[in-house]
Amino acid sequence: MPDEVSLYIPCYNAEETLGVCIEAVLGQSYRLKEVVVIDDGSTDSTAQVAGRYPVRVISHSFNKGLAAARNTAINNIHADYIASVDADCVPEKEWLSNLMVHFADPRIAGVGGML
Repeated sequence: MPDEVSLYIPCYNAEETLGVCIEAVLGQSYRLKEVVVIDDGSTDSTAQVAGRYPVRVISHSFNKGLAAARNTAINNIHADYIASVDADCVPEKEWLSNLMVHFADPRIAGVGGML
C-alpha cells in the first residue's frame, strides 16, 4: 500500500490560477489522502474557486503571509507525508509519483522538484 500523502496549496488572491492548479493536483497518478487549500486572507474569490472542488479549505481572516499559511497547513494535516505546490503551479500527472519513489531509500528525508 502506498504511503499516505496529503497536499496543501497556500494561496493569496489566486482566483485566476487556482482552479487549474487544483485540477492538476486532483489528477495526480499518486492517490492523495486529501488536498487542503490555505486561503491566506484573499480579497478576491479564491475561497469560492477552491470550494468548487473536493478539497478542504482553511481560510485566514487576514493575510498573514506565506510562512503562516504553511504552518496552518502543517498543523492541520495528518498523513505520513506532506506535499505542497503553489497556486500558480500545474504539476504534471506523474509529479508526485516521481517524488515518492525516492522515499524507498531510508536515507532520504525530503524531496523536491525543480525550483
